Amino acid sequence: MIDKSEIKVHKKLFGLDHLRAFAIILVFFFHYYIISDGEPEWLPDVASFGWTGVDLFFVLSGFLISSQLFLQIKKGELISFKVFFIKRFFRIVPAYLATVGIYFCIPYFREKEALPSIWRFLTFTQNFDLNLKDYGTFSHCWSLCVEEHFYLFLPIILIFLQTSKLFFKSYWLLIGLFLFGFAIRFYSFNHLYLPKINEENSWMYWYKFIYYPTYNRLDGLLVGVSIAGIYQFLPNLCMDQTFKIWQSLSFIKCMHFDGCLFFM
Repeated sequence: MIDKSEIKVHKKLFGLDHLRAFAIILVFFFHYYIISDGEPEWLPDVASFGWTGVDLFFVLSGFLISSQLFLQIKKGELISFKVFFIKRFFRIVPAYLATVGIYFCIPYFREKEALPSIWRFLTFTQNFDLNLKDYGTFSHCWSLCVEEHFYLFLPIILIFLQTSKLFFKSYWLLIGLFLFGFAIRFYSFNHLYLPKINEENSWMYWYKFIYYPTYNRLDGLLVGVSIAGIYQFLPNLCMDQTFKIWQSLSFIKCMHFDGCLFFM
């Protein structure tokens, strides 16, 4: 009889492709709603939840990237930051730089009047302190900035935990990062956004202080990392619960965010 723990847990999960497609549809509806004047009639109800598609992307990214690194740790291999980052670089950055080049070289391609400084795009810091009103062109690359920060810091943290022999206590760091994410979002909402809420362009401050910064998007990435940890290191639990976890994921994310707003 085969022990479930001996089954390879790094096989492709085709259900993740379905979740990715679902997230794309949600994001598409959300952005289409902005330019459609609420037509057709059923669109507003659907599009109002479209923002959750981005959160779902972050959960998927957290799971897929950390799962690869956890597998190396499980095999007793030391993570190579160089190998990891080169792979991520050539997967994303060439196409990204080509797009940035088009935006800066062909003004007709821009959806708004002005671009932020090019150094913000080259350093992936465009999602910090972003002035959407005056420099909103190509603002949608904010999520890529969040991803790049994740690609940078996750392997560094895991390499440190490996080399310092502290990986078996890493769940404390995970808990701490969750709490940090909640605390900084609470601070951002109450001390940065609320003082601006009655201003004419209060929506701009919502995106600037709450929605775009990487430190306010930790929860989605950390949920993915948590599931990856269970998937790689507790396969018996995963075999029984994976379907239920992923089935509930979107609902959990929605309830989490709404709960944070309520307690703020």
